[in-house]
Amino acid sequence: MKTKSIFFSATFFLIAMTSYAQNKASNYIGFSAGVSTPLGDFSKTGTGSLNNWNNNSGFAKTGFAFGVEGAYYFLPKLGLAGTLYYSNHGGFSKADASKLGDSYTDAFGVDESTVKTSGSYSSINAMLGPQLSFPINKLTIDVRALGGIIQSLSTPEMTVQLEDNTSTLLKQKSSTASAFGWQVGAGLRYAMTSKLGLMFRADYFNSDGIKIKNENRSNNAGRMVTKQPMSWINASVGLVFSLGEK
Repeated sequence: MKTKSIFFSATFFLIAMTSYAQNKASNYIGFSAGVSTPLGDFSKTGTGSLNNWNNNSGFAKTGFAFGVEGAYYFLPKLGLAGTLYYSNHGGFSKADASKLGDSYTDAFGVDESTVKTSGSYSSINAMLGPQLSFPINKLTIDVRALGGIIQSLSTPEMTVQLEDNTSTLLKQKSSTASAFGWQVGAGLRYAMTSKLGLMFRADYFNSDGIKIKNENRSNNAGRMVTKQPMSWINASVGLVFSLGEK
């Protein structure tokens, strides 16, 4: 009896694995939206201390991302994936402006600094790379690693007036620079019909940073960002459309 049980279990396992191995991932295109949470230096709000200023703190906020993605499979489970999405991570708050003002007051040894801010972090991100997909009945598990370009559309802008000196304003300008970035993630696709499904994803993005220009700075006293590192996690949901036959 024990031998028969082992035989039937092994047979069932082989049949299941054969069926699984024959499953082929479908080419698809999807549209998604979700929450984008900054991490690392990008999320930090510390300005540092006298002669040890933190020039990488981004003061970024939890924002949103939305875009389009897709994959073409040249092997049953291995394909080329791509994504194009917009992301926004807010700007400097009133509390941030007050904290930054204190840091410039300390750095330049003045009695008061007035900080004015505007704008937000917004970017277009284009990524391409390999994707492994594992179809299991109506469910498909995706894992991928992508590389590409982050194109900044804007970054927060800041002007600093030291005491009553209106002739010279220190300025951090909004950036429209681009830089290399990479992204890794995983997701689930659930087929509601042969062509339409739901998509759930989590992706981690990282870039060494985009260049930031400053005006009227003869030294680096106080916080002066010249390159802003960026990293975040996107958690998104969306609709996916299968293309062609499996």
